Amino acid sequence: MKKLLFVAFVFGILNLSAQEFYCGTVDDGSMLRRLEQNKKTMRSSLGVRDDTWLFIPIEFHIVTKTDGTGGIDENRILDELAHMNKNYSGFKMKFYLASDFNYIKSSSLYSDPGGVFGVPKIKVNRNKFPHAANVFLVNEMSSGGSPGQVLGYYAPALDVVVIRNSQFGINAQTASHELGHFFSLMHPFYGWDADPYDPAKHGNPVKIQTVTYAGQTIQIELMNKSNCDVAADMLCDTPPDYNFGISDPERDCKLNGPILDYNHDTIVTMENNYMGYFFGCGQYEFTPMQIAAMRADYLSSERDFLHTGIVPDSAAIDPSTFHVNYPENKEKVEYYDYVDLDWDDMPNATNYEVIISPASQPQNAEKYFIKGQSHLILTNLVKGKKYKWYVRPYSNAYTAVPKLGGYTFRAGDWTIGTDDLSDIADMNIYPNPVNDDVIYINFSKSSDDAIIEIFDMSGKVVDKFKINLKRGINKLNLTHSNYQNAMYNVLIKTKEHSYIRKVFYGK
Repeated sequence: MKKLLFVAFVFGILNLSAQEFYCGTVDDGSMLRRLEQNKKTMRSSLGVRDDTWLFIPIEFHIVTKTDGTGGIDENRILDELAHMNKNYSGFKMKFYLASDFNYIKSSSLYSDPGGVFGVPKIKVNRNKFPHAANVFLVNEMSSGGSPGQVLGYYAPALDVVVIRNSQFGINAQTASHELGHFFSLMHPFYGWDADPYDPAKHGNPVKIQTVTYAGQTIQIELMNKSNCDVAADMLCDTPPDYNFGISDPERDCKLNGPILDYNHDTIVTMENNYMGYFFGCGQYEFTPMQIAAMRADYLSSERDFLHTGIVPDSAAIDPSTFHVNYPENKEKVEYYDYVDLDWDDMPNATNYEVIISPASQPQNAEKYFIKGQSHLILTNLVKGKKYKWYVRPYSNAYTAVPKLGGYTFRAGDWTIGTDDLSDIADMNIYPNPVNDDVIYINFSKSSDDAIIEIFDMSGKVVDKFKINLKRGINKLNLTHSNYQNAMYNVLIKTKEHSYIRKVFYGK
């Protein structure tokens, strides 16, 4: 896998001449069976080459140590999902988030997903999301007998993909490669997986016609296409590849040759194929037959569980529509145990990630994931402390916008529980208790735009309004039906001041 080598090149942390990276996918027979069936579908042209969008629900499982540490940053998953959709959207296959991220605290799964304790954890959590392609993100995995490091694999018996955390969010190709396996694709060098071509052993011209792998005798593909339908990956538009990429010392996406096949024909391989192992190719590609096979696999009865009927939210989100309402940058807010971070709704964004940390300690950031609203109430800040915050907008199928903002504010000196009566003459709410779905606000200041939030004593917002608060009596209709007979805090924020009033609701 070309992407398997990318991370080492970028970070310079591995000796490429000594360390080789592998895909750990091993067919148990089901992949070849499905591929054969998909080829029959392709030959009958049952809609696999048309322009219909195919939407794929995907569930990401974030695996941590048992103590909750070590899991991948969710932002890297959002980055990778955008990258995967870029790779697949050219042939109208799109992945979308099936649900929230699933967090699994298991040191055994974190470090050995294929082990005796890891596999049962995978089964239990896969079964929680039966209508999705399940991807488990772990810290490390066994080499499975490979001479190098395995960075990911598709497990046919479990029908899940497992990938190292190091391969996400770096524009690598591991996820796109492994999901190709999920949709029945084989390596173009199938059969040479564990024993790559070596001229000293296999000859040049190649002197053998078959290889043995995973208990199977597999024909070696020839350049003249005479056996392309049954050899290697059994797709005729992927040219011969005898696992050349794994032994390419320059990692430059070039076959070191010439290399002659059994018929003495010069091999012209496809270095930039997603399912191969060449590195440094820039833009990788699936061939038309690979695309048709994946589409056929998606449309097959064995993949019925993916056909949810959901059309995901894939419209682009414009970063320029991000606008903060409160607090203003560098503002000192009034309270430290009730701060409502508020920003305008962004068109096409259905979800937001809010990242907030002490301004001098970004490593201590906390993350909040919000659906259906564009604000976040914080109740656990430190009095007088300076904070920095970001917002990342996304939808279930569009995750390409990075975090936005980077604004700061300072927590206030007041607690929301303080009985501060200094502004009592400015603002009054009646009736209290509230015995109808209407309240009146008597405001003695000049007219001003205001945000009004009503929240229960646990801090949960139950109603929110934006109004022009006039001097005098203002009528407010309570819009939600989920009020209980209980005490509520009413927070009224104008440009000049914030007011807190307690009211009792009871009918």
